[in-house]
Amino acid sequence: MADDDTNPLIVPVRVDALVVNRDVRKRDGQGFRRWAPHFQRLAHHLSPEPGPFQSEIPWSDPTTEEPYLKYDGVYVRWEVPAGLRHAAPRTPGGNSVFPLVPNRWLVVRHVENNPGLAAGWVVESDYLDDRDGTSATIHPVRPNPGKTEDTPYRSTVTPTMMGRRQDIGPRGTPWNEPARRELKRKEMFLSSVGPGLMTFHAFQPYHQNVFSLHDELKDDSLKDIDRATVNYQVVGWHSDPGQEELLRRIKTGESPQQALAALEWTGPPAGWQPTSTVYCGRTAGVAWNRPGGIPASDRPDPNPGLHKVKIAFGSGADEATAALLTASATTSGESGAEDGMLLHALGRGLVDTLDEQDGDILTAQAMHRGWFEQHPGGYVWRIVDTSEEVNPPGTPESVTWSGAGPDAEALLAQLNRDQDAHDTATRELAALQSRLYALWWMNGLAFLPKKPFPKNLSDELDTSKPASLVVEVARRQSAVTTLLDKIPHGRDATELADSVRRYLSAKKLPDGCELRREALPPFFEAMDPTVVLGGATSHQRYRDLDDSVLVCRQPRDIKGTVKPGDTFPEPFRNRLKPGELPGIVAALLGEFVYLLASPTPELLPVWRQPWKPLLYQWTVQHWPVPFNTTSPSWEFDGATYQWKNGDAAPPLEKYGRRFLVPLPQYTMSSQLDRYAADLTGEGADSFATACAEVKELDLLSQSTDGLTDALACRDAAPNVRPSDPWIANLVGEEFRYLPNPGPVKQGTYDASGFTQIRAGQIALTRLSVIDEFGQTLDVVLSGDAQKLKPIVADSVRPGIKRADMDYPDRLVQLPPRLLQPSRLRFDFVSEHNDNERVDLNSGTTPVCGWIVPNYVDRALLCYAPTGAPLGEIRLAQKTSDTTTGSTVVQWAPLPDSNAHRLEDLRDSRPHLYRFAAHLLAAGPATFLALLSSTDKALACINPGNPYGDEVLGTLLGRPLALVRTRLGFELDGPPLADPGWKYALDWKALTEWRERIKKGIPPEMGHLAYPWPVRLGNPGQQGDGLLGYFSETAYERLYAVVTSTVPDPESYVEAIGSGNWPRLKADSTQTTHLTLLIDPQAAVHATTDVLPVTELRLPSRFTRTAMAAMRVALRLSPVLTTTRRVPAATRDTVAPGAGAAETGTAWPAPAQTPFTEAVALPHPATPQGTWDWSELVLPDPATPTEDNPSTPQWAHHPIVPTDQSARLDADNPTIRTGYLRLTDGFGT
Repeated sequence: MADDDTNPLIVPVRVDALVVNRDVRKRDGQGFRRWAPHFQRLAHHLSPEPGPFQSEIPWSDPTTEEPYLKYDGVYVRWEVPAGLRHAAPRTPGGNSVFPLVPNRWLVVRHVENNPGLAAGWVVESDYLDDRDGTSATIHPVRPNPGKTEDTPYRSTVTPTMMGRRQDIGPRGTPWNEPARRELKRKEMFLSSVGPGLMTFHAFQPYHQNVFSLHDELKDDSLKDIDRATVNYQVVGWHSDPGQEELLRRIKTGESPQQALAALEWTGPPAGWQPTSTVYCGRTAGVAWNRPGGIPASDRPDPNPGLHKVKIAFGSGADEATAALLTASATTSGESGAEDGMLLHALGRGLVDTLDEQDGDILTAQAMHRGWFEQHPGGYVWRIVDTSEEVNPPGTPESVTWSGAGPDAEALLAQLNRDQDAHDTATRELAALQSRLYALWWMNGLAFLPKKPFPKNLSDELDTSKPASLVVEVARRQSAVTTLLDKIPHGRDATELADSVRRYLSAKKLPDGCELRREALPPFFEAMDPTVVLGGATSHQRYRDLDDSVLVCRQPRDIKGTVKPGDTFPEPFRNRLKPGELPGIVAALLGEFVYLLASPTPELLPVWRQPWKPLLYQWTVQHWPVPFNTTSPSWEFDGATYQWKNGDAAPPLEKYGRRFLVPLPQYTMSSQLDRYAADLTGEGADSFATACAEVKELDLLSQSTDGLTDALACRDAAPNVRPSDPWIANLVGEEFRYLPNPGPVKQGTYDASGFTQIRAGQIALTRLSVIDEFGQTLDVVLSGDAQKLKPIVADSVRPGIKRADMDYPDRLVQLPPRLLQPSRLRFDFVSEHNDNERVDLNSGTTPVCGWIVPNYVDRALLCYAPTGAPLGEIRLAQKTSDTTTGSTVVQWAPLPDSNAHRLEDLRDSRPHLYRFAAHLLAAGPATFLALLSSTDKALACINPGNPYGDEVLGTLLGRPLALVRTRLGFELDGPPLADPGWKYALDWKALTEWRERIKKGIPPEMGHLAYPWPVRLGNPGQQGDGLLGYFSETAYERLYAVVTSTVPDPESYVEAIGSGNWPRLKADSTQTTHLTLLIDPQAAVHATTDVLPVTELRLPSRFTRTAMAAMRVALRLSPVLTTTRRVPAATRDTVAPGAGAAETGTAWPAPAQTPFTEAVALPHPATPQGTWDWSELVLPDPATPTEDNPSTPQWAHHPIVPTDQSARLDADNPTIRTGYLRLTDGFGT
């Protein structure tokens, strides 16, 4: 036995043993679905893993038995600890690396009541040899590895076989560590993913004689052991302790406790230093019966299979789970369908949202958002006033969109332009890198179409050809690097902060301001429907996080009397040849024997035939339902799509294979735990009970991942980085997808199957659950498919039209979705230039004007974006006979306005001018229709903190903003194109598509022709602030959330509906410009169903100054008043002719006298703000002076309340016409 250190850390591992005999192999006709990877396929750039239901290794045959007897026996498998299965970067920004795992394992067999059958083997997990190895793999790869006889590494992908076992029993030889004798065996390389397969450590067919061993149950004479009760112990170690993960971490500076915590292990108290790690696991009582019989296990009986395992479909796991549980409860009479939404909300953590204002709507929007995967959408920079004193509300500078003054605003606009250019270039580069990877992959295929393929694929990979794709990618990589140098950036928060400081070293921000980077809204990609299986008896029950920590031991914790380095105990003493086995093995064997003899073997897990669902593979029929631009097949009702017209295309067969996870019970129980933590008494007990019950639910879930990719003709299976270092560097990380260009034929191109969008119906035709040993539970076979009636959640339930009317209950609907990540851009643009986004251009604002409804006079008060007064649109008695009726709509300036005529706004406030001009021209009926619609809409909006409601009551409505916006779909990079052979070499479509679509939609990008309707606003959502909108510059019609209740002969107010929704192509180019009339305190929502609901909210930087500066004015005419002398106040004394300019308010200097004339006048009682009187003073034309100019000027007087007291010094009453003005009425 080898010399051994005395301080190894003993890490527990789980050991399973699968009994395989004839009955187990033939169970249900086919008991196993096992396959092996074929790494020779990598030479042709193909995935080494066979497709679902393909290349399966048969373990039985109805007509013969002899060839399959070799598979009988016990398969012992040990589980690599979770701490060694997680990759992590070892340097900041570096690549993630998987830890090295033990590469030596001793497996011993103990047979009850028959010591002569004890046996042992050493598994050499990282042994590599084409002939003697067991499991398919590849040599590890690195540049310039050295001589093949000195290292296991190779410079290129080289298939081989891995793993072997050495018998150390009576017929075997002692174990001698090869790493001590062979140079190429010294360097360790084995990780949990082996050759790069994520299922390598979990799927036993992939790792025989690596992490598992097949015990054929033979005696010393190689005769079959027919029946026995068998016990197994597994002990693992690293051939070189210096390379193992725990010691590596300690060597890099971590304390033993920190290293243990990082691996999710606990060990001895502080101060104890491990010198190596040893791994040990056992299983006892394995019932071996070669002649037949199926051991009891958790695997469900599939007869009648469709009734045992329940299948539910939903857009997400939470929705499918809620549908399954609701259906089960409804069947048993315990609950009803009304609980489905509550269960769905519970799974998503949205129960509290249900109790909020608009709770049902907000919850539904959040659920819908959860059915999309998010991709980074780029960044935008903001200047943040951390002191809140840089530009206080009310100052002209604070109206700028940066809030930090013109100089800082110009700096910010340039930075955002640079950031936008970088983000756009990065997305375009990623698309070209992906195409480069696709062409590199195609170039390595064994067969290529020769005619009419226009040229050799290798030309595009030739760096000597200036027009090749590889040269274009290199050029764009360089351009992206140049753009990156213009903006602050960093791999983490620390690097980013340092980069910001360097960026600002030559630039100046106001004191108290910071430059911060914010993420833009993400791009959204539709996720595939999720399947939830109930009754598949998963072994992976929910476990608390605390239970996931492995409790490790010291040698002194080992039970029994055998010490490290001692002779092996019986029955192994004379049966095994230890050789250079670690000394700790003897003590662990002694503990094994001790526990087997103990009446209370608390450390020996009782054996049960394992059933450990790992994968599920499926096949579906997919009936595409085209979008059809001329006669739409799909109808959008403002919330969802339904198939209404046309026929489905012939069905396509799609298939996939993915991991199964017990996600539903985990998410639901986690939410129940959270609610229970906030309760006490019976409420907490009830939640705790419910949580415990949910944890025991037998549910497995996984999406039909790969379905959408299949419709886009791409394969997301794990792919290899190009072997050519130059190509690999250019491709970067964009090797996530392989293209599926279609069949290879000579002289013609078949259609690739690219469907342009995802829309149609599917039916499950095959579904098998496969466990870690390859055992299968065939839930749906091809003969059962038509009888299948899955539970279908609301979002994927078909309507009246069905693709298969003979078996309609088996269908699941896929509503229209885009095949690539995208988002709906809803941006503010400058009121003066629709091409200028306000976040990219300094000195811009989207606010075209502020409008305050005047309920008393049935007028609209209009203010500039700064809050400066402009005028009122009001009804007035007509003064000529040029119009019909007794009233007209006219413009009148507000106090201190420079816009004496509406024409004065034509250039300065173009959109407010057009809005008002049409109202004046259309007449009183149109104006009253607008007032009616606005009044009704405001009654439906409750933003939570509205301006003005508590101040003005029924006199005035809340201030409304007239804002300019741009709406359009944006794709994450160039449009997705058909990857078929016909278009494979046309990579310039990714760079020239904008020019090409001007001449017509290219057939490979046919989806760019589809117009998608967008519903703006939501009359049922109190938190939606849209009252209506005008399209482009057409102010003749307001598309309103709420229509008018008064006659509207000109049809000025039209309800928002399907006939007038904006319809936009998802091509990143088509946009529409809208002028919105909104409540500035509430968001505006845009609904498409093909994407999550998009919100647009006016930032406070556009409202705070305007609200502070705005002086609402109520016309009073005529009114009988008197004046009184009162002490002058700076803000109440305004010299004749002084007033606020449109661009801001400048308070005049105090009066020179201590008293001023105040107007005695009743005014509304308000909790905040100050009322004054404003009137227009006509000049004396005979004596114009500086104090008495020749043009009318506004005079402002403070107001004092009237009372019943007699005043002998009071002036005679005067009839006045003017305005009551409220200053600081909208506190912010």
